[in-house]
Amino acid sequence: MLENNLSNFFNKPFGLNVKVPTRTLQQAKETAVKAVNSLWEPVVDYFDKADNVFSGNVQEEIAKYNRQAYSLGVIMREGQDKHTFKING
Repeated sequence: MLENNLSNFFNKPFGLNVKVPTRTLQQAKETAVKAVNSLWEPVVDYFDKADNVFSGNVQEEIAKYNRQAYSLGVIMREGQDKHTFKING
């Protein structure tokens, strides 16, 4: 339906009776569909990634981030000198 309307609109004679090729109409339709779908993609991605929080698994998510922070701290401290504080008179 949409393609027929576009085809009729773009293929009306103008100037030297130039007609728009069918492939051009198909590419225009594909581009429009991709543009509209890309508007919602970030929102869908956000809800996919945050699904555990919205489903009530907040404690699990907090524990996961705490484990990640601890692991990162362990990795960053590897190879560093151990600092000690001695109180000997």
